[in-house]
Amino acid sequence: MATKTLNTPVAPPVDDRWAKLRSHKRIISRVKLMVEWEDGAKKQRANAVTVDVSHSGCMAIVGAPLPMNQRVRLIHSETGRQADAQVVWRDHEAWDVGLELAKPDASFWGLTF
Repeated sequence: MATKTLNTPVAPPVDDRWAKLRSHKRIISRVKLMVEWEDGAKKQRANAVTVDVSHSGCMAIVGAPLPMNQRVRLIHSETGRQADAQVVWRDHEAWDVGLELAKPDASFWGLTF
């Protein structure tokens, strides 16, 4: 009995494909943050914790339903450092967001990449 083989390449794992699309390496890390933003004339605040971080931003769980493209200020809870960012991704659940730093700065997270 003859065996047929396909010359079709097997797709790389999803994680490998996403890694190639990312602009910077990500590190899984829990960094506690305060997120501030303007809602009309009112300043809003919510606690947050990162899931992973990179030179250009993070994925975080935020205690408020931030809309896409919302401009925010991130305040690092341990150091007090602040950075402007924007919501660039939202999961179907309101708590998971991707935040892109306005001025990428790996030192903001206090981690070594």
